[in-house]
Amino acid sequence: MAKFSFKTVFHLKFHGLFLGALAALCCPVEINAEPLKLEFRPPEIAPQNVCVSRSSDQDTIAFWEDWGGQSFAGMKTALVKRDIKRLQHIDAKRWLPTIEKVILLLEELDPSYAGKNALLARIQAMQAAGEYDRIRNLQLVQQLASAANEASPRIQNALASFYRSGIGVERDVALADQLLISAGYAGNADALLALAKRDLSGNPVAGWDVPNELSVTMAFGALVGELNTTICDRTARIAREFRNGEVVAPNAELAREWFRFSADLGDANAAWKLVEYHMQSEEFDKDNDVLLRYLRQAADAGLPFAQIELGRLYEQGALVEQDLDQSLALFRAAAQSNQRPGLTRLGLFIEEHEEVYPHLVEEKIETFNKLATLPDAPGWVFTRLAAHAQLSQGRWVGIDAALPLLERAAELGDMEGTARLAQLLLAKDRSAVSFERAVNLLSRVVSLHGGVTPSKQLHAAFMCQAADSPRLVEASYWGDIEAATDTANVELSGAEIVSLVSSQDPSTVAVLQSQALYGRPSSLASWIKFLDLDPNADAELRHFWEVYSGQFNFVLEALAKLELELAASPDDRVAAFNLLRREFQKSGAEAAVTLARALLEDNSGEVNDEITEILRVSARLGIGDAIQLLASLRSQNGTPHDVYLEYKELIERDGDFDALLFAVPFLEMPDRIRYMDRAVSLIQCDYKNAMKLAHVAFLNGMEDLGMQWLDISAHLTGENAWAYRDLAEAKLAYEGSPAAVHAKELFELAIAAGDASAKHKLFDLMIDPDAETFAPERAALMIEQALETEDHETLSAYLGRYRRADGQVKSVLEARLDLPQIQRVAAETGDIFAMRSYGVYLRETAEGASDLSASTLWLKRAAEGGDVTAMADYGQALAFGIGTEPDLGAAKQWLAAAAEQGNQKAGEIIRLVALSAGEGS
Repeated sequence: MAKFSFKTVFHLKFHGLFLGALAALCCPVEINAEPLKLEFRPPEIAPQNVCVSRSSDQDTIAFWEDWGGQSFAGMKTALVKRDIKRLQHIDAKRWLPTIEKVILLLEELDPSYAGKNALLARIQAMQAAGEYDRIRNLQLVQQLASAANEASPRIQNALASFYRSGIGVERDVALADQLLISAGYAGNADALLALAKRDLSGNPVAGWDVPNELSVTMAFGALVGELNTTICDRTARIAREFRNGEVVAPNAELAREWFRFSADLGDANAAWKLVEYHMQSEEFDKDNDVLLRYLRQAADAGLPFAQIELGRLYEQGALVEQDLDQSLALFRAAAQSNQRPGLTRLGLFIEEHEEVYPHLVEEKIETFNKLATLPDAPGWVFTRLAAHAQLSQGRWVGIDAALPLLERAAELGDMEGTARLAQLLLAKDRSAVSFERAVNLLSRVVSLHGGVTPSKQLHAAFMCQAADSPRLVEASYWGDIEAATDTANVELSGAEIVSLVSSQDPSTVAVLQSQALYGRPSSLASWIKFLDLDPNADAELRHFWEVYSGQFNFVLEALAKLELELAASPDDRVAAFNLLRREFQKSGAEAAVTLARALLEDNSGEVNDEITEILRVSARLGIGDAIQLLASLRSQNGTPHDVYLEYKELIERDGDFDALLFAVPFLEMPDRIRYMDRAVSLIQCDYKNAMKLAHVAFLNGMEDLGMQWLDISAHLTGENAWAYRDLAEAKLAYEGSPAAVHAKELFELAIAAGDASAKHKLFDLMIDPDAETFAPERAALMIEQALETEDHETLSAYLGRYRRADGQVKSVLEARLDLPQIQRVAAETGDIFAMRSYGVYLRETAEGASDLSASTLWLKRAAEGGDVTAMADYGQALAFGIGTEPDLGAAKQWLAAAAEQGNQKAGEIIRLVALSAGEGS
């Protein structure tokens, strides 16, 4: 590799005769397509502020827009000429008139610039603006070419370019080559590099015999030139040559050295390039102190991208100590350029740290508004502005302001904005036209961007939100697509997590960990609890996940629910409450209801000021769960209607799904329908919410709508045993006997899915003589099955229903079953009602004293268990000595207890006892 020192270059540069002689002596070199492996290092110069860094495009434009045309405000000629090139690069056609005025003034102020230097500047400005005809018509190139042999090397090089390309003159390649060689021998850097590049590419210029290494070295030496204000512009080109590798072989180390040389002379852009090398290149050892030094230099010089990068380091606490205020200051400075990167970073920074800077919300919105006015504005900014419009004006009042913003977001391809636009179209107008457009928008999101959420929304649209829902074919299609992603949340109870720790099922553990990594609150909470219980998890791993979870809301709430479920001591419950309070402080209103419910449960239902205030925090944001809970706490908040009146305007402006449904009973038609439509547009399309709509519709005079939502609910039960049973009960409640057959099927599905209480409901249908399902024989069989399987709880429930059954049913059951024996089995397992029934049976069928004694013992156990009728029967036995020794005092106590609870028979016996004892008259 050839090596040249800085002194050697200048020795050659200022001894043109030597260069010419050397060129004459050298033989033609062999064509080499590979770039030169050349080592050309910068001189050792102490860092000093020599260069004047280029202003930003924005500042450059601002200066020349306000330029009065009379002077250059003390700006040096070299810097004015540099700005001419900048304006040509920014928009040559727009700035051509200004550039021509600048050239005229420069000619007046600087005699060395007048003549051919100014003429060349005019030609280049017209060329950049595409005014080739004007150059030709004015014969400007011909004027420049007069006495070309005596022209400066720079002008000769420019003329070579004009003749080679036919700009302003007829194309003449031979003349162009001759001019280029003359400029090269005279030491023009551009000409020297062009000649070397031609030779290296296999297209040498005839008559140029200087070795390429010497040509390039001379060119680089010429670029270094004098130590003046524009030296950094020239040396930065050397750095770019080593970086790009067109003439010289790419050399990251040398490129870095030349950028460092320029940076040390005050070039902020070179400082930034040096930072990029440290961040990106793997070809030399990095030094973080050096990176920070030059990054600060670039940032202090006002380069927005450097300010953004340094701001990120302060934000993240990487390489420097975290300092959010410093980050904010840097991002604000970057945003002053009113360009996309700076505005984006400032707006997102305030958004990401809103808990630290809650007073800067308006600045965030102002920043997003500026960003939205840019030609290259991103779609997401319109989505955020739409969200702010609804947040500030209210969910429903803000729709009109949000819609055009979301239209723009969708137009720019923002997935979230497109999905939200679809939702707002459904909220504003549930017509077929709006529905189809909403569906098309969501379909486009799926086809272009993929994602589970839009598939889920499409399923919801067809199942729940179309006017003619459920549209099962389309809903099924999108439901299948959603299911195919296998991304449904893994919802684990505390007991299931304990079981998972024991089983270490690899599939479940892997899915749970993956979903925790995605930041899903319930999954993160489950994973943290799993690690807490897993003896194989070390402290470092637990610490990582605890820190990681801190960036997501609602994790503490989900974790607190698990802790409350698994709490084995009062201290455990206190710890869980502390978690909920921390989440409430972090997430605010969204976590309030969970905390309030937990406090209510812990207070055994007693309401205190803390609970009420926590709920009001949520209620003031239109969160229906909180409003409904406040309404249920009548002792402190008045009637539900009082609560509605308090939050009426808020619900109209900003009510969520549950708040809207809460308000429906207090409205008149057609406002009831309007609120129901709003609720439908917000529905999370699952069984519970569909049934909420059904209940509200039936209870408020909208039977057809209620039937529709019952139908929708029937397709959302999944394999949930509770949902099967609940739906069956709802159908019986709202449809009556005609629904019995379907309800029977649902109860049977619930039983098969493990819901024991559904057996009781099915038994009711079997013994209802007015229902199509009436089948007392099957009811008898169900009792026998409960007896055989020793399902004592179910057996007791059946017997209770038997006791209340129609006489016809009792006859069938008594004919088929040995009910006294069944009553005894139930009594022996602790059923107090069976105890009383069996005791009464023994009394009525007693054949001797032992039967009566056994009868009274069963009545005693039933009375002690709290059965009021048994209290009266046992008191009677004590009063009159039936199966036991008479005990008038004890009799009075049991009879009085029964009478206090409304048992009339007990009152009559008390009077009889008093009369027989001579206590009355």
